[in-house]
Amino acid sequence: MKKSILFLSFLALWTACQSSNKLHTSKYHESEILIGKGHRADMEKAQPYNKWFSANYKSYQPDTNLISDLKKMINVYKIVIIMGTWCGDSQTQVPALFKVLDKAGYHKNPVIYFVPRKYHYYKPAKDFKIVRVPTIILYKNNKEQGRIIEYPMKNLEDDLIKIIKTHDYHHELDERIVP
Repeated sequence: MKKSILFLSFLALWTACQSSNKLHTSKYHESEILIGKGHRADMEKAQPYNKWFSANYKSYQPDTNLISDLKKMINVYKIVIIMGTWCGDSQTQVPALFKVLDKAGYHKNPVIYFVPRKYHYYKPAKDFKIVRVPTIILYKNNKEQGRIIEYPMKNLEDDLIKIIKTHDYHHELDERIVP
């Protein structure tokens, strides 16, 4: 009997942990926010997110010279985005990032984790050592190459190129110890 209870407790805990990344909505200050692992389409097509996504995507004007440099390099990278739909910086920077990626011909789907307001306690945010949102992380061969935290140091396309070309890009908000 004790083994059955222990097993059922373990199963319940395991199921809860597994479903914590499943995309769902929650309330924050009377607004609906996304939480969990999702996709660009979750912001583009669903109200109220599509209003700010569409407006900020359209308004961002990437530097065309930098975009042509980025086109040659970006597709070997995997991109992970940790963001809050409640966060003004996420609402501005993430649509702008997608505009840059579209112009650069990026053909992969970035992995997106939508975090709750108290994201420091949220497992994906802890796993990625997130200090602020949005955080945009570039990986090559499963090794982190750099991250943009909350805002770019110069602009998105310039920061992405610096991460790719220099391999020693360090954002001023990155509190992690970096060798």
